[in-house]
Amino acid sequence: MGDVKQSRLNPEHIQELVALPALRKRWHEQQTITPEAELETDWTSLARAMSSLPAGVQRGITKHVVGMCGVGKFKLQWGSADSAACPCCGKFEDHLHVPRCMAPSASAEWERRTATLDQWLDTQVTDPAIKHAILHLLQGVCDPSLPCSRLVPVRLRRAFLSQQRIGRAFLSQQRIGYQGLLEGRLSVQWAALQEQYLQSRGSQRSPTLWVSRLSHQLILLGFHMWEHRNSVQHSEDNVQLRERSRLVNDGIHSQFDMGPTDLPKVVQRMLAVKRRTVLNKPLVDREEWLKLVRMERTAYRRALAPQRRILHRFFHPAQAP
Repeated sequence: MGDVKQSRLNPEHIQELVALPALRKRWHEQQTITPEAELETDWTSLARAMSSLPAGVQRGITKHVVGMCGVGKFKLQWGSADSAACPCCGKFEDHLHVPRCMAPSASAEWERRTATLDQWLDTQVTDPAIKHAILHLLQGVCDPSLPCSRLVPVRLRRAFLSQQRIGRAFLSQQRIGYQGLLEGRLSVQWAALQEQYLQSRGSQRSPTLWVSRLSHQLILLGFHMWEHRNSVQHSEDNVQLRERSRLVNDGIHSQFDMGPTDLPKVVQRMLAVKRRTVLNKPLVDREEWLKLVRMERTAYRRALAPQRRILHRFFHPAQAP
C-alpha cells in the first residue's frame, strides 16, 4: 500500500478499507455501535463464532443486526402486512422488539433459553463471577430502552464493581450494550479473566475458544427468539389470527343460533353436527364453513323474497282509496 508494491492483494483488507468507513457512519447514525464500544469488542472471537454458524443462520443474524428483516415494521413498508403489530403481543414490532416481547409465550421462551445458557456456562467451566455478570446483563435485554444508552441499575452496577476482578469487564460489556450480547459482541476483557480462572483450577482449556463459543451461544439465543416469533406468526396464537378466530367463532355461533330453517336442504346438514365439532376445526376450515353457510342463507332468503311479498299482499291487501 502507499509507495510499496503489492505482489498479492488481501481481499479482506480491501473489503475493510472500502466498507468499514460507511459501516462506521451507519453505526453512529443508528446509535448501534459507538466508537468506544467498537474498541471494547472482541471482533476476533465474534468472527470465529459467526463462521461456525450455518449459512442460513449467518444470513438471518446479519439481517437482524442491520435491522432490515421480516418484522412488522418492514412488512408494513413492503406491503406484505396490514400493520406493524407483533404477532405475539400486538405491539409495534421492529428487530429490537423480538427478544424484548413481553407476551407470555415469548417470556417463557426467553426464560427457557437463558436457563439453558446458564447450564451451558457451567459445562464450559465458566468463572462463576463471569457467569453471574453475563446473566445479569442479559436481564437488561428485556428493558425497552435503547440498548446502547441504558445503564445497568445502580444496585447491580455497585455489586459487580465491588468485585475488582470483573468490574472493568462488566463496565466494558455495559458500554457495548445489551443488544450487543445477542449479536455475540463480547468485551475483549472476558478472555483474560476466564484464563485466570482456568489457571487457578489447573485447567488446560482455551479461554479464546471459550469466548468464541459463548459468542456463538449468545447469537443463537437471539436467533431462537426469532424462531419462536415465527412459530407464533404461523400459528393460531398469532394476535391477528386470534382476533380472526374470535370473529369467525362468533359468526359460527350466530349461524347455529339461527338454525337450518332458511337454508337449502343440502346445506342444512352442515348444521346437523355438534357446534363444538365445527368450532374445533382449523381456522381456515372454519372460515370456509362460515362463508358457505352465510352465502347459502343469503341466497335462499333472496330466492324466497318474491314469494313472501306475494303472500304479504294476499293477506294484507292494499285498501282502495
